[in-house]
Amino acid sequence: MIDILSASANRHFGLLAFGDPNLDRVFAVDTIPGADEKCLGRGVGTYAGGTVANVACAASRLDVVTGAYGRVGADSTGDFLRAEFHRDGVDTRYLRSITGAASANALIIVDGCGEKAMVYEPMAGRVLDAATLAQAVGESRVIHAMPYDLDEFQDLSKLAQDAGSMVSIDIESAMIATPRHFNVLLASSNIVFMNEKNFSTILRKPVTSENVRQLLTLGPAMVVITRGAQGAIAVSRSETIEQSVFAADVVDVTGAGDCFIGAFIAAMLERQTLAEATRFACAAASVAVTVVGARSALPTRAEVASRLSASPVVL
Repeated sequence: MIDILSASANRHFGLLAFGDPNLDRVFAVDTIPGADEKCLGRGVGTYAGGTVANVACAASRLDVVTGAYGRVGADSTGDFLRAEFHRDGVDTRYLRSITGAASANALIIVDGCGEKAMVYEPMAGRVLDAATLAQAVGESRVIHAMPYDLDEFQDLSKLAQDAGSMVSIDIESAMIATPRHFNVLLASSNIVFMNEKNFSTILRKPVTSENVRQLLTLGPAMVVITRGAQGAIAVSRSETIEQSVFAADVVDVTGAGDCFIGAFIAAMLERQTLAEATRFACAAASVAVTVVGARSALPTRAEVASRLSASPVVL
């Protein structure tokens, strides 16, 4: 799908996920409260999470050799997050334990329709470690990041470019301080993911295939927008794909977009077409929303195949 993948075909990792994992504390409510509101809820559980970490686990469950690059606290929470990576088959040789630091945390509130609100507490400091990053990038075909620190991301992108690795990013509106910030992110990436809400908030435009395509002029080779119940739009230099959603019994949408990204990257590494990769990723995400927890229902290859066969392509 993208020529840069050919140069990195023999590397150990198909995907290197750049970012810290976090602990998700999930509460269920009838309706998510607004400003100055209070509601009753119940604790659902504590799970391993983190957007980039979830992408890593999703890709690994789909048979991609995947590594985690990031940090956890040198404590029981850090041990739990590392063990959860191992449970999903993710390599943690580049996951550093930091003495005296607390692992990242998230508070997630899920309503009766499966929609969510979230508060995130990151670890302080840089994820990037100069002593190890160049080696990790050199072993990897695709580097995926959620770049809140622009300077750090530009350092990562430069290393990846020099190593012939592809850079994939997930953009949220909260990370965009200025229009220049957004433009630099796109110019430093090969493939860009956003959800519909973030696209509309950042660009002040609706999600249409033409509006998505305009982002290619800023540098990336591909832009993919997830649209929740409306499916996804993916554009490349030569194609525009609009994929509808797969039917699912939605319980919790936490991590659905991360699952989509992990599945899309897995399909891309297999040289699936843009249409095939988008459909594969939508099918995977439709499995992920059926259970509480960002990683609780990450699908296997067989489960995605079952969804695909149940909804054959109409020619």
